[in-house]
Amino acid sequence: MKSKELTFALALILLIPAFLSGQEIRTISFNEWKKNVEIAGDTLLIFNFWATWCKPCIEELPSFEKANIEFQRNNVKIILVNLDFKSKVENTVIPFLKKHEIQSHVWRFTDADPNTWISQVNNEWSGAIPATAVFRQGKSVFFKEGKISEEELFTLIVDNIQ
Repeated sequence: MKSKELTFALALILLIPAFLSGQEIRTISFNEWKKNVEIAGDTLLIFNFWATWCKPCIEELPSFEKANIEFQRNNVKIILVNLDFKSKVENTVIPFLKKHEIQSHVWRFTDADPNTWISQVNNEWSGAIPATAVFRQGKSVFFKEGKISEEELFTLIVDNIQ
């Protein structure tokens, strides 16, 4: 086998397990989350806080997926922050992501107690989900506790992209 063919074959072997495993969930501390918000610059960061047991969360996920596809070239990053218990990740969250073919970024906070960071995401947030927080240049530009409609989400994005 030629060198280029061998390199390609090795790349395929290494990528196939990652492809078959489906969606990855990034674990991140809340302090790392804050740094990501601060350094994002002009990127519109949309964080949707959700869980697999939350019916309104599940109902709005297709809108976030649609927006992820529609606006991916517009400096918009949609991140679904999963709030299921850590013990549910392998047997509930990952199968859910695969079943629903979720392509948006999925993050989980390593901080065990949400009460330590909820008010830092937005001081109006009681902790109820779903919740959507939008940031640009390190500043909050939108927050909503409760289900967001697709029309509201798309209008929000269009009004905030440059």
